[in-house]
Amino acid sequence: MLGPEFEVYNHRNNSYYAFRPLSFDKDIDLYCKWMQQPYVAQWWGRGQTREDLTRKLITELEDSHQHLYIGLIDGVPASYWERYWISEDVLGNHIQHETFDQGLHFLIGEPEFLGRSHTSSATAAFMKLIFSDSRTQNIIGEPDIRNKAVLTYAEATCFVQRETIQLPERTSAIMVCERERFFSKYSRDPRQLYRASSVTQESVLQASL
Repeated sequence: MLGPEFEVYNHRNNSYYAFRPLSFDKDIDLYCKWMQQPYVAQWWGRGQTREDLTRKLITELEDSHQHLYIGLIDGVPASYWERYWISEDVLGNHIQHETFDQGLHFLIGEPEFLGRSHTSSATAAFMKLIFSDSRTQNIIGEPDIRNKAVLTYAEATCFVQRETIQLPERTSAIMVCERERFFSKYSRDPRQLYRASSVTQESVLQASL
């Protein structure tokens, strides 16, 4: 079992990225607010009422093959995350995968944190959480092929598009991030997003300016 919180520090933008398990009682208002953001609803389902979203969240929390999280940036709740076992998900019926591969879904709910700086960093931080399970060799995403922003963030965090498949609700790009590819860019230290050597390199560069 993962601990109640997972936090990493990104020295490049001096921000902390943390995740805690979602609590229905504590987070239902945030969840509904975020899901009803126009830029979120475009991809997660338009026109959902609070009642619809409440029923949906209850169903998601009862689904044992996945875990739900609230993401925090410098202590501020900012995003919603899901990680799930591919082998126990409907996606596993459509793609090749290994036993302990995991998938993820996410949204940035607070507009002030949208953009490459925080979205890419938060995504990489959550991937470090997923890879903290040493059995998981691949993280697989399946975004809508039309969602160019998410595809860009995926490529920035070491995903590679393997194929395109037709799911009942959309055409999805199957994006795969291999463990070793991920850790060739990011630190293996669970507390740091980037390797310490990158701090030294930046310090040398700044000192020469």
